[in-house]
Amino acid sequence: MAYEVTIGEHYDQDQIEAIFNTGFGYQITGINVRRDDADQRYILLFAKADGPYDDNVRQGQFEYIGEGLSGDQSASSPGNSSLIDAVETSVPIYFFYKDATDEGWEYQGLVAIRDYRIEEHNGRDVFVFEMEHTEGQSNAEPAMPGLYLIPVSESWRPHFDRTVETPVTLTTNDVPKQLAGYDSLRIWGTTETDSAKKQAHMDRLESGDWILFYHSGEFIATARVGRVFKSATVGDWLWDNPESSFIYTVEEYQDSAPSIDHVWDILEYNGRQVVNGFMRASDDRVQRVITEYGSLETALFEADRTQIEYEKSALEAALESEPQLTEDRDEYTTVQRRTRDRAFRELVLEAYDETCAICGADRRAPDGTPEVEAAHIYPRSENGRDDVRNGIALCRLHHWAFDTGWIEITTDYEISVLENPGREEYHEFEQLDGQKMRRPDNRIPHSDYVAARRKL
Repeated sequence: MAYEVTIGEHYDQDQIEAIFNTGFGYQITGINVRRDDADQRYILLFAKADGPYDDNVRQGQFEYIGEGLSGDQSASSPGNSSLIDAVETSVPIYFFYKDATDEGWEYQGLVAIRDYRIEEHNGRDVFVFEMEHTEGQSNAEPAMPGLYLIPVSESWRPHFDRTVETPVTLTTNDVPKQLAGYDSLRIWGTTETDSAKKQAHMDRLESGDWILFYHSGEFIATARVGRVFKSATVGDWLWDNPESSFIYTVEEYQDSAPSIDHVWDILEYNGRQVVNGFMRASDDRVQRVITEYGSLETALFEADRTQIEYEKSALEAALESEPQLTEDRDEYTTVQRRTRDRAFRELVLEAYDETCAICGADRRAPDGTPEVEAAHIYPRSENGRDDVRNGIALCRLHHWAFDTGWIEITTDYEISVLENPGREEYHEFEQLDGQKMRRPDNRIPHSDYVAARRKL
């Protein structure tokens, strides 16, 4: 059923009650679930700039706090349960907003609920619904994504490896409520701060922003922001550090990144190439990059792919020559090493069709990132060559087993399991013994690398 309301028009309570043929009693409240003449459910949603929930409303997207003014908010309350249902079910939601200076309620159009989460607000759990305008936004300019440069310190690098590089498993019984409902997520965070500059950058972090993670002089990974929320409980659960309460989930993760030279170049930074703190590139710089390249993604990755494609071409050409066990050169610059690593990784995963050579697993993270990793057969620690024929694609479990000696590959390309029945791990791998590994073709991997590894 269509109701005669106009976007941008202001309505008082009597007018809204007349239009929707309903009543609110003494005054209008936040979430109002109603049914039309055909018994179809719809929702009237109200937010006030000076209301008790401090809803953050902005063009296109906004967040809306659920109902319940005291104690933990409940998923079973009529309003909250209806909004939760609306994440998966199509329910018309008519959104009205009142600014502090408005006398009436401005109708802002139909909205949709994209997701929700639970956050701690003043010592209690509340529902935060991620909303998006779906009506009257066709001419609106898409929001410009932010670009964040985020350092990972040496002491926090193990935490990064455990909760960002590797997705956190969220199927245990002790998972905080803010993370419930997911099988796994990549998650990172930072501490609250007295620095006005850092706090301003943190306050602007939102879903869809780009992140470049920085460690030891180079960018080590790229990603986009998923959910953003505050929770000392999550910080304590993940890192034994409740002070790390500013939390954000990490999506579209890649364990590679543009060189710091390239980032400084496109952003036109002139200072030292170092990231000392939680940093957001200025809007002027980001807008200039988008104007020149068309998008941040193009600027960060496609413009930096020339060197990667050059390295891939060189590695592909090497397939026509006799395999060499070790590299001709002992040292690469950090940028050269990163570029060559990415070229090797891409070619190995392409050769094995992003599938584990041991078990055939082709699992992917929710953002589509393949689980399999590229490993050297004759190891890098022995100056093993970056030759695709010296590469093997392995899932994380069998990569670990390969590195630690539980499994090996014979020159007949059979899987050999270390016999040690006294260890529980042996029984996890013993059924693989004697099975053939999955080879992409008769060139990969090359038996020279397999034979050299077995002599170590």
